[in-house]
Amino acid sequence: RILPDVAEAIKGKIAEKLLKAEEICGIGVGVPAPVDKNGAIERAANVGWMAKEIKKELEELTGFPCVIGNDANVAALGEMWKGAGEGEKDLIMVTLGTGVGGGIIIDGHAVVGAHGAGGEIGHITVRDDETEACGCGRKGCLEQFTSATGVVRLAKRLMNNTDKETKMREFGENITAKDVFDLAKEGDAGANEVVETMGTYLGTAMSHIAVVV
Repeated sequence: RILPDVAEAIKGKIAEKLLKAEEICGIGVGVPAPVDKNGAIERAANVGWMAKEIKKELEELTGFPCVIGNDANVAALGEMWKGAGEGEKDLIMVTLGTGVGGGIIIDGHAVVGAHGAGGEIGHITVRDDETEACGCGRKGCLEQFTSATGVVRLAKRLMNNTDKETKMREFGENITAKDVFDLAKEGDAGANEVVETMGTYLGTAMSHIAVVV
């Protein structure tokens, strides 16, 4: 129901604002998946999509031309246009959330790669001896240590593998990344160690990306 719901929301907004069709040049969509040159994807795990021709379907539903891009890439374009990167033509944007995403802009254009997966910096390998698997199936990805879920993993590892005194233990299995950062601000030694580890992995990866571009 996602695309039909989006189409209905667009039509509702057009009606609410009393817009004419000729006033609308098109629809831009960011999708949490690699997007090919035809505006289609092979899989978007977070929304339960397998192969889907998003551009074709949404154009049929709305009657307007659509441009589809990876969400992190279009967010990076947005930052270049009206955000922290305004005035710049070369920038890297890192998205830290449930996972780690990225958008790389060179000379004003997103680096999308041959298959739409360019800029997926969350899956740079930063630890060769990692034994747990990332959501992508590989091991040692940046996302495993610097996303919100990665911070929780680091916190649980510290609590399970050391006797270090820390208030994080009061949260137990229900600890969140926000809890860790709040405790770090209070000076909690265990939380600070987790944040330091996270920052080290993130800083190292970003320095490597900067050298490449």
